[in-house]
Amino acid sequence: MRATRSRSSSPSALDTREKILAAAARIYGRDGLEGATTREIAREAGVNEVTLFRHFKSKARLLAAVVGKTFGPTASAPRLEIPLPTDDLSHDLLALARHYDHLLTANLPLLRTMIGEIHRHGDHERQVFRGIFYPVRDALQARLATAQEKREIRAGTEIEILSDLFSGMIFMGVLKRNTPNLQRSYAQATYLQAVVDLMLRGIAQP
Repeated sequence: MRATRSRSSSPSALDTREKILAAAARIYGRDGLEGATTREIAREAGVNEVTLFRHFKSKARLLAAVVGKTFGPTASAPRLEIPLPTDDLSHDLLALARHYDHLLTANLPLLRTMIGEIHRHGDHERQVFRGIFYPVRDALQARLATAQEKREIRAGTEIEILSDLFSGMIFMGVLKRNTPNLQRSYAQATYLQAVVDLMLRGIAQP
């Protein structure tokens, strides 16, 4: 006798769950973690609140599911691989800059909200940082350490500070590019190249 599929794992149930998660991500990005309501999320998903709570039990569990789906190790969206290092430091820094810029841009609405409010949710904060910030930071610091060992950059370069400056400049570029009232006269590619050039000039061997 063929086993019947459980109701919770049926395609329609899974589709409904995905619709709620996608709607929650949009509403959290628009209204904030505290401002978002389950009623508005349910309306956005095209379901009623009873259905939302049947799938996620509580608003806290819904938030946890959204964070895990977007930033966790089992995130549904395919993860872009960190660019592999080459023998060309300038090339590698630009590749990491483009990679980080893409990650930030793709997740910006929810990421902007998370940064503003995530301090109230420590476990989620760690997932966001592990999913977005830490992989690029670690790859950048490792590449700079290699360059320092090869004496391609100054021996006294503070790599941790340098990686924070690098990441910060790219983040600010993404924020400005995605803020309607802030005008800019340069292209994204020009900005990223300028970040890399500035860094290289600052750490070059005298």
